[in-house]
Amino acid sequence: MNRNIRFVFGMMWAIILLMVLLIACTSPSRKPSPSSGSSHPAIVGESQTPALEKQLLATVKHAEGLGAGNPLLLSSLYSLATYYEDRKEYDKAAVQYERALKLKEAASGPNHPDVAAILQRYARLLQAANRPSEAANLLLRSEAILAQTSTPSSRQ
Repeated sequence: MNRNIRFVFGMMWAIILLMVLLIACTSPSRKPSPSSGSSHPAIVGESQTPALEKQLLATVKHAEGLGAGNPLLLSSLYSLATYYEDRKEYDKAAVQYERALKLKEAASGPNHPDVAAILQRYARLLQAANRPSEAANLLLRSEAILAQTSTPSSRQ
C-alpha cells in the first residue's frame, strides 16, 4: 500500500510540473524594448522571449543548417509565422511567410497549389495587419494558381 501512495504522489508532482511548464511556455511575455536597436528576432529582447519562440527560432536555425530544400525549414518557418501571427506581431509574421513562400516557390515552382495555400495564409495576415491592397494581390495570385491547377472534375 505504501508503494501505491508514493506512486500516486509522484504522478501528481509530475502532472503539476508539466502544467507549470505548459503555462510558462504559453503565457504571453512583455514586448521587447524598442531601445535595443537590433531587428533580428533572436536578439531583440532575448531575455524576455517566451520559451516557445526560442524553441521555434532554434528549430529554424537548425533547419537552415540542413539546406534550403529541407522540408523542416519550410514547416518551421511556417510555424514561426503562425506563432507571430497569433501574437499579433504582424511584421515578424510577414517576414517568415515571405521566406516560406520563396522556399516553396523555389522547391515546387510558382504555380504549385502549396504556394497558393501559403499565399492565402499570408493574405489573411496582411488583412489583419490592415494592409488590404497587398492582401488582395496575394489572394488574386492564389486564386489564379488554384484555377490553373484544378482538374475539370474538381470545378463542378
